[in-house]
Amino acid sequence: MFNKKTLLPLVLSLLFIFLFACNNQAQPTATMEVTQTPVVEVPTEIVPTEPPTATPVVQLDADILLWAPENADQALTEQLEDELRAYADTNGHSFAITNSLSAAQLSPDVRVVVSLATPGEVEALASVLPQVQFLALNAPGLTPTENLSVVVTAEASRDQLSFLAGYTLALGIPDFRVGVLSQAGTSEGQTTRDAFVTGARFHCGLCNARFAPVEYYPFTAEVTDPANPADWQAAVEALLAKSVTGIFVQPELSTPEMIAYLNSKNITLIGVEGQPNLESIQKLLGVLSGGIDLEPALGQLLLGESVGVVKAGIELKQVNRDLFSDGRMILFERIKQDLLDGYIKTLP
Repeated sequence: MFNKKTLLPLVLSLLFIFLFACNNQAQPTATMEVTQTPVVEVPTEIVPTEPPTATPVVQLDADILLWAPENADQALTEQLEDELRAYADTNGHSFAITNSLSAAQLSPDVRVVVSLATPGEVEALASVLPQVQFLALNAPGLTPTENLSVVVTAEASRDQLSFLAGYTLALGIPDFRVGVLSQAGTSEGQTTRDAFVTGARFHCGLCNARFAPVEYYPFTAEVTDPANPADWQAAVEALLAKSVTGIFVQPELSTPEMIAYLNSKNITLIGVEGQPNLESIQKLLGVLSGGIDLEPALGQLLLGESVGVVKAGIELKQVNRDLFSDGRMILFERIKQDLLDGYIKTLP
């Protein structure tokens, strides 16, 4: 029989089993019905587009073509345009200038392209147009080929131009009666004066005149205050007192008033390119220019022959042939080349 001590645990065990069985009955699971939205197809209309219109290529058919991009040196572009146009007109050729250039633009008539484009641009175009001769300026690093020539430029220095001014003036003026006007107290004035004297004496040594008044040339005179007419007139008169008939004026001193005064004294002058008031000079022996003479190269290029490397140097332009003969011009070219090659010292 069960006593109280054994009955109570038994009842609790049965109760626990009963409760556990009730909690483990299966619970209903809720389900969700998914409804699919129908896809409505919208018909699309294809609108035909017109193909782009090709820009017509304008062909250039000049004998000589200047290729000058918009970012090229404007002063050099204008100088080349003037020189090439004058050469073409004189020699019966046609000339044109363009800012951009491609192979498709060149007609078979184009024979020479003078280029201010970048080295890469001109080299690429020359490689696909072997029948055209190219002459490249301002294009460092380019190697000449059978149809690509290169101009090597170097700016002429003050001492070189002053040396050649002294040499040329002494060569052209009778009895070597030449002098120079320079500015006192400046390095530019000292270089101008010393190089001029060296150049004149390179030609004539002691430069002693053969006829009276006998003097040893060249003479120099310095201007202390260029803005003071009395100062520069006194310098001019000092030269005239020594029977000087040919003068080189330091470019910084070349005012309209001084040029007019020298004109009134019938003085022959030599100038340098860029010097103010050159156009006002009445008796001009010539103008020294640190630039490029393309004429010899153009003749060869038009024949379909490369000229390789063209060295730019110093040219004597606007030459007065009454004072400077062909023989004197030959001497000038010889000395100029020796100077540029480094064989001549310009300063004492």
